[in-house]
Amino acid sequence: MKARRLTPHRSAVLETIRASRTHPTAAEIYSQVRRRRPGVAYATIYNALDWLTRNGMVSELRLGDEASRYDPTTARHDHLVCTRCGALVDYELPLPHRILLQAGRRHGFRVQYYRLELFGCCSQCAPDSAAPSR
Repeated sequence: MKARRLTPHRSAVLETIRASRTHPTAAEIYSQVRRRRPGVAYATIYNALDWLTRNGMVSELRLGDEASRYDPTTARHDHLVCTRCGALVDYELPLPHRILLQAGRRHGFRVQYYRLELFGCCSQCAPDSAAPSR
């Protein structure tokens, strides 16, 4: 029978993700959890991430060919992604949901979900990047 509870390892992984401000990768989570639980196996981290994702406690973000990142915010939101350092910032675009669904219908799609990532340079990588575009 599959475990349906938040085990100590799963809890440690969840706490690590919630404490991070960077949407960590599995490798980063492993590194952090190992400090508190030195005997933890890499596979345990992946199994915990899979369980936490399937149970709606974290969201897995797949951005191109990069390693998956994990987000403690499971409510619908979007991301800004720095193409230089990989920083990932949560934001919410005030676009009405119906506009996005209508765009899909116009092309014969029944939209199941959507996500929006904007790619560019963060203010740390390009200080003038925060200036509005013309």
